[in-house]
Amino acid sequence: MDGVDPSRESLASQRESASSRIAKLLASFSSSVSDKETNGNENDHDFNDEESSSSSLTNRSVTASRKLNDDSKLEWDVYVCLSKNCKERGASATLDTFQSLAPPSLVQVHPAILSKSKGRGPNIRCIQRHHPFRAFEVNNVNDIDKVYRILTRHMNIPNISNKARECLKYTYEGNAHLEKNELTQAIASYNAALATKYEPQEGILLLLRSTAYLKRAFAHQVELRRKVNDLSETVPDPAQLGRLYQVAAQHSSLSKSLFHKVLSDCKVQDKKFRQTKYRHGLYEYALLHAAQDALRSTQLLPHHAKTWLRAGDALAELRKLKESVLYYQKAIELDPTLRERLEPVIERLERSQVFLEKAKGWYSSDVLRLALDVAG
Repeated sequence: MDGVDPSRESLASQRESASSRIAKLLASFSSSVSDKETNGNENDHDFNDEESSSSSLTNRSVTASRKLNDDSKLEWDVYVCLSKNCKERGASATLDTFQSLAPPSLVQVHPAILSKSKGRGPNIRCIQRHHPFRAFEVNNVNDIDKVYRILTRHMNIPNISNKARECLKYTYEGNAHLEKNELTQAIASYNAALATKYEPQEGILLLLRSTAYLKRAFAHQVELRRKVNDLSETVPDPAQLGRLYQVAAQHSSLSKSLFHKVLSDCKVQDKKFRQTKYRHGLYEYALLHAAQDALRSTQLLPHHAKTWLRAGDALAELRKLKESVLYYQKAIELDPTLRERLEPVIERLERSQVFLEKAKGWYSSDVLRLALDVAG
């Protein structure tokens, strides 16, 4: 019999129906999150100071242990110049490196302003406390290997951890990549740092890698939106599609060409749907890694607010809204200065939770998850 094959018509209708459900859900959800920026939730998250604190957590414990040491056993004082010129050349990282590598029982590290320093910074001044009372100054101390040589060759400090040196070297490499938004290189550097198995730095490294994965997820989300918009443009209007089938049924001579047109459109839609699904998978993969690292960092650094903050960020993106609120509240408890920033985020998450509970009764979990991830 001439006309349109009912089984093919059903298949086309199913494709159109699924795409339409996604489009309708996106439209309804967009109204509930209209206060978000176009680039998703990235503006809710503060990534700016993460890399600058790569060694600060370790340094706090080092500083605390130094206070317990008998000053009479200290052999050296190291002064790291933090003048404006030196800080612009990386003096803060130099200070972190000395504090991380130097044994607190033998070396006390001080931030300072060395007004009479000559040469390019960062500048450091080392003064021996006991006989033979040596003192020297070194300029351009701008990498970890130079700090290591000063401690081992010039100051003759024993047992400097080569593992710590390698770990810090990769950490700072990762920080430089993260600052430039070179996320693949940043993650590779943090992986190398973690591979050194230098335990004092593990928590902060997981926090940094979580940040890199979260930023990668946002980049995938932007591309995911583009793919969904592209897919939506290929989905025909249901009324127009219905009229097309009516014409085919009434005019058998046109049915074959109309069928081929619909079939061709379906193939295009299928290709774009698979591209969308692939990009969504990359987005979720990055989010899962971000959450895994952040949650582990809360176990290793339970008193550091940023670990709880980053875990809340990742859980919120994974639609674990109730759990993310708990992590944000813990971050506020540890750092009350976060309250003003996080309370509006918590209120929005609570509103989204109400919407999510209602939407579960309207849409399948796959369609709902994709729509929410695209909407941000």
